[in-house]
Amino acid sequence: MGGERPLWASSSLYAGGVATISQEAKRELLARAPLFSRLSPGQLDEMAASARIRRLAVKQELFHKGDEGSQVYAVASGRLKAFTTSSEGDDVVFDIIGPGELIGEIALLGGTPRTATVTALEPCELLVIDRREFLAFLERNPDAAVELLRVLAVRIKHLSELVEDTLFLNLPLRLAKKLTALCRIYGQPTADGVRVDLKLSQEEWGDLVGTTRESINKQLRQWTQEGFLRVDGGYIVILRPDALEELAGEPGVAPRIRAH
Repeated sequence: MGGERPLWASSSLYAGGVATISQEAKRELLARAPLFSRLSPGQLDEMAASARIRRLAVKQELFHKGDEGSQVYAVASGRLKAFTTSSEGDDVVFDIIGPGELIGEIALLGGTPRTATVTALEPCELLVIDRREFLAFLERNPDAAVELLRVLAVRIKHLSELVEDTLFLNLPLRLAKKLTALCRIYGQPTADGVRVDLKLSQEEWGDLVGTTRESINKQLRQWTQEGFLRVDGGYIVILRPDALEELAGEPGVAPRIRAH
């Protein structure tokens, strides 16, 4: 978030976290999303006219698994998590979703119920587009439809890797891979390493890699003692990113995220 003033900050807020903003602001938000970034100004105006913005507070639910999927959301700011909960009450996090990404396209395109629950990890603003307008937009803009196929392919690949890692890798490897991946996206250089700019509880870290809070606590404590990382105010700071990436089986990535 970086302390930036959200585009809806001076707008009128209605019940349910729905805000009113200008057409220009909605167009700017749409242009940030890869799916819409190549549209002409006229096409962006057309899409913005049918979109509205919704604001979520921390831990507020966007939708629940099994809900009707009649809307798609483009994340303008903030981060959310998509997860499912077992009958025993254990959560598995499928993904962390940030600015520029879409939410809810699978249920919308398939006409099926939501496949996961999505809640806000931070204060969020999202553009909401109804199914009828979104499908009509894709019919008029085949380039956007092709880009959406790419988005879906990446999502399927991510879920496949999640299943494989959970079945075949031990906890240190799973956690190292997840930290390395998140560091690429959210890594912020510090004086002594790279901070993963994503504030998660140890229980949420456990949900991300399919283990318990106690196991995450033990592993983080061990890596802290070994000088791999430290936990600072709820954020993880990677002190030796090259060593962590080598453990994750992805050597050579460190120069892109190492602090200078």
